[in-house]
Amino acid sequence: MPMKLSRSTIIVPVPDRTDALLVQPISGQAALVSADHARLLERGAFDSPELALDDLREAGFVVESDEEDQQLLAEAYAGYLDDLEQTPTQLIVVPTLACNLRCVYCYQEPFEGQSKTLMAPETIDALFAWIDRFHAADSPKPYLTLFGGEPLIDTDSHHDRIGRLLQGAAHRGLEVAVVTNGHDLSAFVPTLANGPVKEVQVTIDGPQAVHDRRRPHGSGAGTFRRVADGVQRLVDTEIPINLRVVVDRDNMEALPELAAFCAAQGWLDLPESRFKTQIGRNYELFGCAAGQRRDQLFDRVGLWARFIELARRHPDLARFHRPRFHGIAHLAETGELPGPNFDACPATKKEWAFDATGAVYGCTATVGNPRYKLGTYAPTISLDEAAVSAWRERNVFSIPACQTCELAPMCGGGCGALADREHGSVLSPDCRPVRELMGLGAKYYRLGADDSDDPT
Repeated sequence: MPMKLSRSTIIVPVPDRTDALLVQPISGQAALVSADHARLLERGAFDSPELALDDLREAGFVVESDEEDQQLLAEAYAGYLDDLEQTPTQLIVVPTLACNLRCVYCYQEPFEGQSKTLMAPETIDALFAWIDRFHAADSPKPYLTLFGGEPLIDTDSHHDRIGRLLQGAAHRGLEVAVVTNGHDLSAFVPTLANGPVKEVQVTIDGPQAVHDRRRPHGSGAGTFRRVADGVQRLVDTEIPINLRVVVDRDNMEALPELAAFCAAQGWLDLPESRFKTQIGRNYELFGCAAGQRRDQLFDRVGLWARFIELARRHPDLARFHRPRFHGIAHLAETGELPGPNFDACPATKKEWAFDATGAVYGCTATVGNPRYKLGTYAPTISLDEAAVSAWRERNVFSIPACQTCELAPMCGGGCGALADREHGSVLSPDCRPVRELMGLGAKYYRLGADDSDDPT
């Protein structure tokens, strides 16, 4: 019976090891094989007696025909769509594009000439009118994310607007997330503690000297101590925290010191439901900010390769953050791969963004950029349906370059905004180094290794 490698099977070399990882995101299967067996599979030598062909076929690594492969893909996509239906929509609300910090790498810097208006009460009313019209029947219910600029600035007007947004969400049974630089966080903790707040994301870029250099106040003063105090107040009131670090070569080597600080605060002893972390790569979205040097930026593989080296030597850093590596962390923890990702861009599908002037955008990355304005929600509702359609139709089946790529069900086509910046079209790919990152993940989480193996 003739066999062929499934178009979705990924053969992943594991750095500094002689074996390879087979990944089949469509069937959710993964297996470690010898380098010799990996070479046989790459050559299509399925008649070799060394290969356990029945096992490979049962796992979906090999198929009999293109038709069988297509059927597996169709079934997986149907399951993906079912899961997507159970994913809540994120409604990103930008009360203002103003900010009290002057971060050296701010991606919104090119749009500083735009209005820094604070969302008016009547605009908030219009926002909730939009939500009532388009999302009242959503199940599960959507949630709001307060974003900026900086949403939490300690003035009476900002407190009033945040209060109105929290009250409107609570009235509708909606949860709220907050993304803040943390400078004025302490002043808002009592309000957040009484609101329907699901989590607060705060950015700390390193220990005090590093953070203060990268994320100074507009006055030039340091911000680390105020931000850390705000995080501690969240801990004390048991509001869940998502601590984010924006990383490039300027602060990468300081990550262990930041992790040690968090450990000393007791934050790393908290359950993930109360304290989690993310590491975001500093990169060019719409151009480099004035203080952002291109030669300081990591590519994805370089960042995580260096993280692995640091985490091996600094246990606090390994506790501080567990990289996902395109599902390899989940595989290491549970023995199973997460489901495939046929669409990494949620814009206009599971994400909308609303600025303070009444304009509508598709996502966090594009809000405030006039190029990506999709319409208005105030004072009237008006959408550019053609522009919305381009975002809504974007997935690995509508992007030509993704249609023949075995990595597509893991990559999901990447970010639509980055794809448009790079190629001039939303319906183009933002390719991710999936194979290399999964290989790093297999190495870092020591898949298949025993205690006698060299952990490096």
